[in-house]
Amino acid sequence: MHFIGFEFFERQSHQNPLPHDQKAPNEGQEFSALRQKAGYTSPMYRAPIQTLALTTIALMLASCSSPSDRLELATRIAASANLDQRTYTLPDYTIKSWSRITDQEHPVNIYIEGDGFAWVNKNTPSRNPTPKNPIGLKLASIDPSPNVIYLARPCQFLETGNMQSCKQQDWTSARFSMKIINTYNLLLNQISPAQDGQKFNLIGFSGGANIAGLLASRRNDILSLRTVAGNIDNTAFTKYHHVTSMPESMDVANYTKDIHHIPQIHFVGEKDTIIPPQIASSYLEKTPDTQCIKVRIIPDISHTQGWETVWPELLKIPANCAD
Repeated sequence: MHFIGFEFFERQSHQNPLPHDQKAPNEGQEFSALRQKAGYTSPMYRAPIQTLALTTIALMLASCSSPSDRLELATRIAASANLDQRTYTLPDYTIKSWSRITDQEHPVNIYIEGDGFAWVNKNTPSRNPTPKNPIGLKLASIDPSPNVIYLARPCQFLETGNMQSCKQQDWTSARFSMKIINTYNLLLNQISPAQDGQKFNLIGFSGGANIAGLLASRRNDILSLRTVAGNIDNTAFTKYHHVTSMPESMDVANYTKDIHHIPQIHFVGEKDTIIPPQIASSYLEKTPDTQCIKVRIIPDISHTQGWETVWPELLKIPANCAD
């Protein structure tokens, strides 16, 4: 296996299909080889979280059980960053959003949430995918950019009345379906005219990374693509975890030829046992030209804890193409 373009920086881990406390198979040997290939630098500076309120909310997230509790805490996270709530009703899905737009002259940073509470365990889907720990929203809330829009995944953070069209496939086997990708594409079409054609920087957490990449392959208004603990090769991901493939879902790794010219940074948690560095390596191996792509491995970070402590510094790393 070739590990192309990796840099070590700082670390974290993903949601199901594996339970969070279950160690991924065969990780140590491959990762040791990766460290030798890439080299290893000392841990980066960990920037403090912007507000004490966000820290307090983060500690409370673990105790959230009901979807209404999770929505309430998400609302508090958003309020701490002056993100206003909005619900987008589209033909197939309703998407919850929080946003802050303050400067029409700047691009919009679009955050797409992870898979959320999709699985109770490896074999049991949840009844409601609203995340207990909305990493994507937490990252959006500490982004100092003038224009930030957070987009939940289908069926997340919705009131009961808006859940009627939701099916379990929407957050399990079909969570990257053409219908879902088309929904986000329509949503960005709605946002763009409203913001006078401003362009987008896409930022996807976990499974949201796959959606962000698939959107980038269909649009001409994407300035950059950043992923955090991102599932950017769903085929490699399902093979790695020895779980059923997802024939109803699309995979951004099959569209690398369409987005290799877009500046990309893929942040990978060194301790992430759900989406380990091997997934990004597989993505790079399928990319015809990697001069616009960076992969940074972040020490001491897993899939669901710690990203918000380093995100302000990671955001400062420019996404650009090599000369």
